[in-house]
Amino acid sequence: MTVQYLHGVETIELDSPSGPVETVKSNVIGLVGTAPDADPDIFPLNTPVAVFADALKAGQLKSEGTLLDGIDAIFSQKSAVVVVTRVAEGVSQEETWSNAVGSPTGKTGVWSLLKARPTLKVIPKLLVAPGMTSGRPTNGVKNLVIADQGSAYVLATTTITIEAPPAGGRQATAVPQVVGGKLTGAIITDPGYGYTAAPAVTVAGAGAGATVTATLGHVANPVGVALASIVDRLRAVAFLDGPGTDYADAVEYRNDYGSQRISIVDPGVLSWDTENSIYVTKPASAYAAGIQARIDEEKGFWYSFSNEVIQNIGGPARPVDFMPNDRDCEANMLNAAQITTIIHDDGFRFWGLRGAGQDPLWAQLSVRRTADMVYESLERAERSRLDKPFSYQLLSGIEGDVNSYLRLLRARGALIGGKCWIDPTVNTPQTFAAGELTVDFDLEPPACLEHLQFRARRNPQYYTDFIEQFSRAITNA
Repeated sequence: MTVQYLHGVETIELDSPSGPVETVKSNVIGLVGTAPDADPDIFPLNTPVAVFADALKAGQLKSEGTLLDGIDAIFSQKSAVVVVTRVAEGVSQEETWSNAVGSPTGKTGVWSLLKARPTLKVIPKLLVAPGMTSGRPTNGVKNLVIADQGSAYVLATTTITIEAPPAGGRQATAVPQVVGGKLTGAIITDPGYGYTAAPAVTVAGAGAGATVTATLGHVANPVGVALASIVDRLRAVAFLDGPGTDYADAVEYRNDYGSQRISIVDPGVLSWDTENSIYVTKPASAYAAGIQARIDEEKGFWYSFSNEVIQNIGGPARPVDFMPNDRDCEANMLNAAQITTIIHDDGFRFWGLRGAGQDPLWAQLSVRRTADMVYESLERAERSRLDKPFSYQLLSGIEGDVNSYLRLLRARGALIGGKCWIDPTVNTPQTFAAGELTVDFDLEPPACLEHLQFRARRNPQYYTDFIEQFSRAITNA
């Protein structure tokens, strides 16, 4: 406040404290797919469009492509806010995949979901691309073997070029690893697809002598990989459809991913085709997203979609062996491999609540989502504090906001506990002078009960009571 001369009385209105922290909307679904007959004015290509349980707008997607099936699957669980991105349908599966993958710089395809926040004021948190993530391209570069490491290579100038496939495929790419002048490794950054024979691999740079050979095989689904690339940025989770063929293929598919925010669902579901009056196989991912959106609204984002009845299906696309006490049944084997499946137990249910990450502390998808919702809610709530001058009120206000929110979440059951503090050993005169503040907090999201064990034993001593009761009965007869 500037000091100006005044012989009198005045009132200055100061900044009010921030209001209570509000939790961000956790159940917005991001849906990517094709609809070649859709109205381009309502659903322009590569543009996120919000559908709010609007049957008329959803109907504009028509029956061709994958989007209407996805919307129907979601709405059959309960109405939800769906951010729809329509991509062009290619003349081949590979071309359609490429259109769905899109461009990170052009924000097309999957990457267009990043535009939902500035254009629609919502952030997709449950991502699906049903009908596009189950296949694995054949004849991609699966491995690069270094036969001779060569010498005198320099990492900054060394490049690896993999020969392009025939027309219709996509060229694989790789980056070198150089240690002590030798080519010690090669990391495949894009396996490509469409190769009919092992491609030639060229190593260029200051050194000489290195030789690399490529081997082909099934490689990761490009749309699934693209979704895995944006889930961290959106603090979202993506439900990917597995191959739906058998256990071995499902496990091989799962091994293509290593993200805590990826949930793999296998097999698909049987959905009634009203035109042909027959059950047909449909992707399960949109049903999973629809159930999670409903559970978020009815119970809370800290609940899992696992063990929830799937509405409006005739069953899984293939039967999955399940017994709740059998470690060797197929359902448990799939769950152990971090794959969610579908079981028949008082209805058809999703079964499995783990993501594809490696950290056991973040194994359960609901735990990952709970922490994400807390982080984003706090960041959004405290944004109004930015660019304010340091003061005791500023620091105590931030600390108070966080602690109040953590207490609220604990009372609701969303957290086991949590607390916030400002560490004076981290926040120094130098950091304050630089306009920096570090606020620490801890939290513990509630893990879901995954393994319930009853311990039973025989106790022959009960016969003592039995004999006494029998004796009394004889005596009183």
